[in-house]
Amino acid sequence: MNMRHSFRGALVVAALVGVAACSDLTQPEGLTDLDVAQDLALSSGDAVVGDVLDLIGNEVFGGLGAPVAGARESPAELVVTRSRTCYDGSGNVQTECNRLTTASMRIQWTVDGTRQTDNFTAAIHHARDATISGLLGEETSRTHNAVGTSDDTTSFQREGLNKNVAESSVDSVRNVVFNLPHATNPWPVSGSIVRHVNATITITGPRTETRTVSRRVEVTFPPDAQGNVPIKIGDVTCTLNLVTRKVVNCSA
Repeated sequence: MNMRHSFRGALVVAALVGVAACSDLTQPEGLTDLDVAQDLALSSGDAVVGDVLDLIGNEVFGGLGAPVAGARESPAELVVTRSRTCYDGSGNVQTECNRLTTASMRIQWTVDGTRQTDNFTAAIHHARDATISGLLGEETSRTHNAVGTSDDTTSFQREGLNKNVAESSVDSVRNVVFNLPHATNPWPVSGSIVRHVNATITITGPRTETRTVSRRVEVTFPPDAQGNVPIKIGDVTCTLNLVTRKVVNCSA
């Protein structure tokens, strides 16, 4: 089943929109670049982990394996909608997907809903158009690529301040490779996920402030033994844990 052609068109148009890596439209003195990076790392880090788990969920949806113990796709409060198209080794569409003869698969998916944790509340709207390749025969790894867009609003408290981060972004999954089986290889062994983010950060509390920024956010794989990966927000690099989704140690 294919989704409407307008879905693909919207993603392509969005992907063509240029976003400056570190340009700010407003730069009040109170909210520093490090503050901005920490705020965007919280929301983007959570979104990246969601994308990684959704990639595994795509494989399950595509009939490529059973759900992985200890890992899942987007949280249950989020609605994930998917469609798939399978291709043989010559790039022809297959009427039915086949574990051995399918060479690649196109997965289109959306994620919508509100996610609430102990640290933040987020309204999430994601759309992705992805391919899974390297499937022909008895594969030992799978490669994921995708383009997409996000419109998220995240609310949280930091240092006694109430913060609201409204983001729109153009996103890409770039040659993210999983080795098999997932039971012993839960995280990607290579590749990256990139988000080009336009955000408006609004602060209320002891002071009121608004800052509008643009940032390039990138997470590169593989993680270390504890599940830590670097997440770069403009010129600032932090550490994102894929298990806990927490971000620490931000520095320029």
